[in-house]
Amino acid sequence: MGDHIHTAKLITILSVEEGLKTELAHSIIVRASLENRLLRKEDTIAVLNIVGTTSYQVFFIDDMDSLEVIKSELDKMGVLLNYDSERILQGYIQRKMK
Repeated sequence: MGDHIHTAKLITILSVEEGLKTELAHSIIVRASLENRLLRKEDTIAVLNIVGTTSYQVFFIDDMDSLEVIKSELDKMGVLLNYDSERILQGYIQRKMK
């Protein structure tokens, strides 16, 4: 694990359609582009804030079966997912898979 300078906190889980109506639209479009992903309004995203900054990170979570993708991406940025956010996301992913 790298040196973690910042912590990420879950802000919300919402649909792409809802997110595109907010100031998060640019972040959603950028993440979709990075992942070579077509934006579908029914897709679900998790929005994280890097605590103490104005940086928001968006992750598509519909096809996730674990948090490792999110944690790995954050680790590359020197960011650690906070405990409560990790628990909430893990619970969401587990419920979705049933």
